[in-house]
Amino acid sequence: MADGKEEVASYLVRTMGFTRLHISNNNTVTLQGDLAFQSTKRILEYVTPRWRTNFVTTDVTSPVNLYLLWKRPFVLVVGIDAPTGTRYNRHCAKRIAHHEEPITLENFVELDDRTMYACEDPPRGAQAINDLAKELDIGVCLAADAEPQPLLSSIIRNASAAHELNLKRVLASANVSIANTFDTLADLYAHLEHIDLTNPERIRPSWDTYFMLLSELASHRANCMKRKVGCILVKDNQIIATGYNGTPKGITNCNEGGCPRCNDGTPCGVSLDHCLCIHAEENALLEAGRGRVRNAIDVVLYCNTCPCLGCAKKIVQVGVKVVVYSKGYGMDELTLKLFKEAKIVVRQHTPPTISMEIGSP
Repeated sequence: MADGKEEVASYLVRTMGFTRLHISNNNTVTLQGDLAFQSTKRILEYVTPRWRTNFVTTDVTSPVNLYLLWKRPFVLVVGIDAPTGTRYNRHCAKRIAHHEEPITLENFVELDDRTMYACEDPPRGAQAINDLAKELDIGVCLAADAEPQPLLSSIIRNASAAHELNLKRVLASANVSIANTFDTLADLYAHLEHIDLTNPERIRPSWDTYFMLLSELASHRANCMKRKVGCILVKDNQIIATGYNGTPKGITNCNEGGCPRCNDGTPCGVSLDHCLCIHAEENALLEAGRGRVRNAIDVVLYCNTCPCLGCAKKIVQVGVKVVVYSKGYGMDELTLKLFKEAKIVVRQHTPPTISMEIGSP
C-alpha cells in the first residue's frame, strides 16, 4: 500500500512499451490499451503463448496466484517496499488530494500487518480490517473468515499453510527487490534505469552469470572463518570441478576451531604460512587435476572473489586461459599483472541482482 508499484508499472508502460494487465469481472480492452481478465489463471493462459511480449500487472497480490505465475520461466517477480511511515504519508496525501479523510496510523499499520503477515488465527478486528481493505481497493492475503488456501505442492516442509502464504516471505524471495525511499518520481525512475530492471539476464542468466551464481552458491559450503569463496572450473559450458575454501579433508573445520590462524582474527595477509585453509581455487584445481585442465582448451575459472597471488600462480601453472571473478580482493593489482604477463584473459562480471536466498521457493 503506497509503496510505489503503480508508478513502476506506469514507468514500464510509458518508457518500455509494456502492456498493462488487470483482473476484472469483465474481459475487456480499455481505452488505454490495457487488457482485463477474470482471474490470474486467465492471465497466464493469455501471456504464455505471447511470452516474448512484455506485460506488467499489479493486481496479483495473493501468494497462491503469485506462485501460479512464478513457476513460468518468463515471469519476473518484482518486490517493491518502502518504510511504513513513508507509505502512510503517501497514502494520506493521496486521500487528501481526492478530498477524502485519511485513515489513522493505527488502522494503517493494522491493515499493513494483516496484509504482510497472514496468520491462521485472525487478529481481533480482522473483519473491520477486511472492510477497510475493500474500501481502499487493497488485496488482503487471507480473508478473515477463511482458511489459508493449500498450494499444489508444499514449498516449506512441515510449515503451516499460513506461513507458506505469507506475503512478506514472497516479497523477500522476489527476483528483484526495490526499496522505494525516493522523494520524487524522477528519482524513482532514475533508479529503475540504473538497476536495468528489464535486463533479460533476470529471466534467463547468461553463461557468465550462471556460473558466477554457482560459484557464489559453492561459497556457502566454505568453512573458513575469514571469508566465503567459491570456485567453478568450466570447459565447453560444462562444470569439470568445484571448490570452496576451508581446512583439508580429515582436519577439523576452520569454523570449528581447525585453523588457529583464522580463529585468532589474524589480519588479512599476515602469517599466511600458518594458515591451514585451502583456497577455493586450489580445491577446484586439485579436484580437476592438472591433466584435465592442461589438456582442455579454453578452460574458464569462475570465482566469486578475485584470486589471491598464491592462487594466481597455480592458475597460471596448470594452464587455465580465462578467469572470471566478481568481487575484488586486496591483491587484485599483483594478481592481474601476473595474469596479463601469462596472457590469461580476465573479466570482472557482477551479475544483475538475482535472488540467491538459500531455501527460497
